[in-house]
Amino acid sequence: MEWNLIVELCGSLFIALYLGFRSINLFNLQYFGYVNTIAKKLYWFILLIGSFSFIGCMLLRDLSDYWLPMIGYIVFSIIICFFYGIIVVDIIRFILKQSTKNSIVLQGFYIFFSFCLFFVGLYCASFPRIVTYQVDINKPAEVEQLKIVQVSDIHLSEITAKQFIQTMVSNINKLKPDYVFITGDTLDNKLQPYLEKNLAEDFSKIKSTYGTIIIFGNHEHYGIERDHYNTTEDVITAFKAGNMKVLHDDVFYDSRTGIYIIGRDDESVQRMDLPFLMNFVEKDKPIILLDHRPSDLVEPEKVGIDVMFAGHTHGGQLFPMTLVVKQQYTNAWGIYHPKGNDSFTSIVTSGYGLWGPPIRLMSRAEIVVAELHFKKHM
Repeated sequence: MEWNLIVELCGSLFIALYLGFRSINLFNLQYFGYVNTIAKKLYWFILLIGSFSFIGCMLLRDLSDYWLPMIGYIVFSIIICFFYGIIVVDIIRFILKQSTKNSIVLQGFYIFFSFCLFFVGLYCASFPRIVTYQVDINKPAEVEQLKIVQVSDIHLSEITAKQFIQTMVSNINKLKPDYVFITGDTLDNKLQPYLEKNLAEDFSKIKSTYGTIIIFGNHEHYGIERDHYNTTEDVITAFKAGNMKVLHDDVFYDSRTGIYIIGRDDESVQRMDLPFLMNFVEKDKPIILLDHRPSDLVEPEKVGIDVMFAGHTHGGQLFPMTLVVKQQYTNAWGIYHPKGNDSFTSIVTSGYGLWGPPIRLMSRAEIVVAELHFKKHM
């Protein structure tokens, strides 16, 4: 059994027990014949099923492609919100030193706050914001500036609505980008939904001056591992059908703009070393790196990368994972310059889509706009 599964099981059990016992305490259920009734068993059955629904969806994904994950993720999201709700209520009771049970005000606040949290989470996940960064590159190019639009971690699956992608394309086109970078995990676990929903047609409608460039993330490889009919070549062909240029451990020089773009494969597989790929660039020209995970910022800085675009972290997506990713990555979200070195810039997006629960708490879906300004020719 993998350690992450053990952690998830322990976390789900903790959520069920804490939420279950503290809710009983808040609503004084033990004083109304709760202990010796069938309602007790039903109560804990529903709570345990809900708390373990996320893990269940992951383990039983082969039984259902749509309804099981859809219902499971929504139920788990509601459970999470009620879990945070009871914690907030307990904090309030502690601060006010109220041991009073059966408080109608607190009970009402608990229910209201928990559902509000759920709908706020839905909003943060469903309505991406536009985040804009300004980046100065002290190298000349064939243009004075470029507008880059970055999206990442779309996680296309059976439950992804075609309208979701169409809206994304529309939002990108409104920004009138020069380049569009899609930095991995476009697929979730399979290529099949992308093909069946004919999403190549929608991706091909992305409008930019110099084109759309896409790389692989770890989830593209998950699909390849689990489906023999879904090879690396199949994924590349499908992306190309969407009018996207695939950089799979590759270097692309665009003479129209005078910049190099390096697209790396995900670190979950054996891939080419970055110093090796740097042999195919001219270091006096602007060099952009697309790498799904922002795991290592030291090497890109060391070899002379000017701007690195990444995703993967989702900004944590759900609290307290928002705090965990901040500890795990030097730059878990946003823009970053190493101390004393403004020549290297790391940009990490929280992503456009979702993995698992359809909510975000303490994070927000987003589209990144990076306006690159180059040194003028002498």
